[in-house]
Amino acid sequence: MRRKIHKCLSFLLAAVLLASLAAPAALAAEGGDTVFVRTAEDLVQLAENCTLDSWSQGRIVRLEADIDLSGTDFTPIPTFGGTFEGQGHTISGLSITGSGNVRGLFRYIQPSGVVRDLSVEGRVDPSDRKNTLGGIAGSNRGLLAGCTFHGTVRGADSIGGLVGINESSGQIVNCTFSGAVTGEHYAGGIAGQNYGAVIQCRNSGSINTTEVDAELDLDAINREQLNAAENVPVCTDIGGVAGYSSGIIQSCTNSGSVGYDHVGYNIGGIVGRQSGYLDGCANSGDILGRKDVGGVAGQLEPEVRLLYDQGQMGELLDALDGLGDLLDQTQQDLRGTSDALSDRMDAISARTDEAREAVGDLADSAADWTNENIEELNSLTARISWLIDQLAPILDDAVDVMDLVEDLADELGNALDEVGAASGLGDQAEQELRAAVQSLRRAASSGKEAVARLLSALEHLGAALGSALQSQEAMEEVRAAAGDLAAALGDMSDTLAEIARILWNGGDEAALGEAAQALADTLARAGGALEQAANAVAAHMDSGELEEAGKDAAAAWQALGEAAQALRAAAGHATDAAALLAKLLAQGGDLAEAFRDPGRTLEKVASRASRLGEDLADVFWELAEEPTITIRPIDSAIREQGDALGDVFAGLLEDGDALRETMSAATDTLLDDLEAIGDQFRVITDLLRDLLEQTGEELSDRFEDISDQETSGPDTGCVANSRNTGTVEGDINVAGIVGSMAIEYDFDPEDDLIEEGDRSLDFRYQTKAVVRACMNRGGVTGKRDYAGGVVGLMDLGRVSGCENYGDIASTDGGYVGGIAGASWGTIRDSWVKCHLSGGDYIGGVAGLGATLENCHTLVEIEEGSAYLGAVAGDVDADAAVSDNTFTSERLGALDGISYAGHAEPVDFDTLCTTPGVPESFSRLELTFVADGVVVEVVPFQYGEGIDALPEIPAKKGCSASWPDLDYTCLTASQTLEAEYTPYTSALTDGGELPEILVDGSFSSRAQVSHTTEEVAWTDGGAEYAGTAYTVTVEDPDLEQAAYTVHCRLPDPGKRYDLWVLSEDGWTKTDARLDGQYLLLESQTGTVTFCLTERAGPLAVVILAVGFAGLLIGFCWLIRWRRKGTAAGRKH
Repeated sequence: MRRKIHKCLSFLLAAVLLASLAAPAALAAEGGDTVFVRTAEDLVQLAENCTLDSWSQGRIVRLEADIDLSGTDFTPIPTFGGTFEGQGHTISGLSITGSGNVRGLFRYIQPSGVVRDLSVEGRVDPSDRKNTLGGIAGSNRGLLAGCTFHGTVRGADSIGGLVGINESSGQIVNCTFSGAVTGEHYAGGIAGQNYGAVIQCRNSGSINTTEVDAELDLDAINREQLNAAENVPVCTDIGGVAGYSSGIIQSCTNSGSVGYDHVGYNIGGIVGRQSGYLDGCANSGDILGRKDVGGVAGQLEPEVRLLYDQGQMGELLDALDGLGDLLDQTQQDLRGTSDALSDRMDAISARTDEAREAVGDLADSAADWTNENIEELNSLTARISWLIDQLAPILDDAVDVMDLVEDLADELGNALDEVGAASGLGDQAEQELRAAVQSLRRAASSGKEAVARLLSALEHLGAALGSALQSQEAMEEVRAAAGDLAAALGDMSDTLAEIARILWNGGDEAALGEAAQALADTLARAGGALEQAANAVAAHMDSGELEEAGKDAAAAWQALGEAAQALRAAAGHATDAAALLAKLLAQGGDLAEAFRDPGRTLEKVASRASRLGEDLADVFWELAEEPTITIRPIDSAIREQGDALGDVFAGLLEDGDALRETMSAATDTLLDDLEAIGDQFRVITDLLRDLLEQTGEELSDRFEDISDQETSGPDTGCVANSRNTGTVEGDINVAGIVGSMAIEYDFDPEDDLIEEGDRSLDFRYQTKAVVRACMNRGGVTGKRDYAGGVVGLMDLGRVSGCENYGDIASTDGGYVGGIAGASWGTIRDSWVKCHLSGGDYIGGVAGLGATLENCHTLVEIEEGSAYLGAVAGDVDADAAVSDNTFTSERLGALDGISYAGHAEPVDFDTLCTTPGVPESFSRLELTFVADGVVVEVVPFQYGEGIDALPEIPAKKGCSASWPDLDYTCLTASQTLEAEYTPYTSALTDGGELPEILVDGSFSSRAQVSHTTEEVAWTDGGAEYAGTAYTVTVEDPDLEQAAYTVHCRLPDPGKRYDLWVLSEDGWTKTDARLDGQYLLLESQTGTVTFCLTERAGPLAVVILAVGFAGLLIGFCWLIRWRRKGTAAGRKH
């Protein structure tokens, strides 16, 4: 059994070995020349040597130390075709500021060139031309792996943090950029334009975050360049990873800000304009722009196929044959006429043959053009990256299974300790069982360690993609870890069988043996199929023959499918066998009660292991079903043959006119011949008019959207398995994933008008654009029309399996939808849970829709005018709407009306049991955020409330509160931002000249009030009376009050004393005067005081005079008494 488990795990090695097929074929020979670079002078010398394109080919350049180029005369390395090993060193001080285009550390990297493990720091900012610039290379046709650039890259067109243009043979793997990129057209954090492959790259730099004024040089442009995007006088095609991509972008991330507010077209978190293949990417940066702004891609252009009408071609050939016959007859009738007439006929006959041959060539080319490929992109590296991403969570689940096995061992040990000698097993059986339990525990521990090493090995493999040597080392790690895991699983299997043998108490031995044999047979079939897949791939791994390796890889895919089926069968039998063993534990006689918990744990082990097998089988099956990815561009020779056909017919018509002039004097017979020829020319002319002019036909009628059709070929024009968590803001066509799905026909991005009048053959275009399995969690805000969670404006294409949880709003426009603002394509199998707001046409799936199938929503429309719906604001007259459901207390499905079977309401529990419901959709929660930081995430049940609001982090000088909602009845998840309000410095009781004014620091919810009453009291024997003021300050956000009361004086011309009431009674207090107000300091929420009028100046004088009179009288009286006493003595 251990051997068969080992065979199953060997699949990992077989799948990983597929990465070797993606390694570049042209590396420097092991025995070739090696150049060592240790100083700046060495690097300058290398640049001089590389002016010859062949000098570096076959050489290995090793950077032996960090190098600072500051102050040197270094110029970019002109062309490089060897292997540059950076070995983790840094080249700093790079400064490219002179004249010239195609600039970087390297100007051109050839198809045989490899640059790996190199860090560069510096600035690329030429003084003129400013085109095709990158921190590492201007143009790349080779391989960049593990490279980093930190600094600034500034220019006009094709500006990338690492590479200006990544050509069709170029690969950029595991590279990073940080710093700033600024460009007018085709600007990206990794590459300005990508025609090759960008895999597992990361950008944290800012892209066009300052306003850029794009200028158009009319003197340097010709007519053929007029419609080119780089000649549009605005910023276009700006992305976090690439500005424009028709190649592969796989597993890339962007965390930097992209774009400038209200400026730029085709702005995306990953790519500005996408027409290739994009998968597994993530954006968390903030995205800003004007039109076609998306969290992943600004604009998704479809894959376009040009199909010719072979029926009309046949009619033209028949007409030409008829013309040839008429000309032959005319030649016979003209025998004996002038040499000039004969020459005319010969010329026309020759022209006819040329036309017949040209039409035949064109028809053949049109039929076979799809077979003429100009290149084949190797996508195996991208598939291995995907496989690693899929295996990581499965192996995490394997760790959980090992934990359950450890729990099982502990519970068995505890059960034995509990029953002791009462088990009835006997001493020897009990000792054997205890030893088996210890073996099971050791096997589970070894299994966990092996899974951890396998996860680490897969991570090393992902980081090593693009490097043959490092990939091989990582494969060895995977092989060793897989072997250890196989050994541990074998030990567990043997130990469980031993435990079953010891505990069996009779009656089911035959059933146990039968289940074990079924499990072994099934594992043998699965292991055999997986071993066949591994051997098929490994057989030609080192042969160097790409074609033969491709054939064996195809056989490997078929074997993987068979392995997936065997794994599913094995998972089922594993569950049966484990259930039987659990039953044995439960029937363990006297041990039944003690072994009940181990039995349950064993059933959990079986269930989790079965699900693990199913998940692994699903990955095998999906990988086996993957087609070979190739790109087949349309051959430009078809257009050249069309031009040649037009020239031939132009000459033929000219010769026909000349023939008519020459034949003017011919006989009646010749006139009849000419009339027949003229009729035939009119037939041909009509056909040509249909083929070349298409008079009266709308060009839009020539387009056929086949996005909803499954094709066997590779998906270009595709965005899949990507997510956005950053905010997205723009004016028009704004969305969380793709701003617009459309073709940009001319140089006016504001209007996208179709330009008429170009000559063309009879043809039709088939278009295909797909957004699949993408998720948006970022907020989307548009200023005008077309804002969506996944797509803003969807002229064509298909959106399937997508989710949106970010709030969508249009401040001054309409057409707002949880998936698409407006869609004329197909939306199906998607889920929406968010808040929407805007003007007209607001819908849970689409503001305006065409085909809506099996979509489900839980939305709140916070603001809207007309055409509002939980599924769509409105739909086309010929729309196809089916199997859509929603939950809402007040909304209808389409423009306020629901339709049974097509778009109907259900309760939330029913909505959450819909097949395929995502876990995030059924989980309701409020996310409380303060200053961009999540304070707390509080879950709740639909229609219920939460117990308490989380505490808001304090901010100096501000009061804070959560938005005013009904928190007792919640029906939708949302993110709530804390509202900080600066403290108010003064409160009044109203009026232009308030009676009471309070000065201090108060929150926005603080209020002041006062009351008055007449009071009287006695102090020091004197009686006082007046009007008492009671001032109360209430501030729910501040615990301690400290303020100054300003009380307006009853009569500013009088003087007053201030009395304050305390627990001890009225106390006279010193007070300050400020204009017409008397000031009182208070430290309590309520203060009571009274103003008493002081005596005026006149009264003081009167009192003083009276007191002086009394004093004089008193003095006179004393003197008089003294005189009387003296006189009495004399007598």
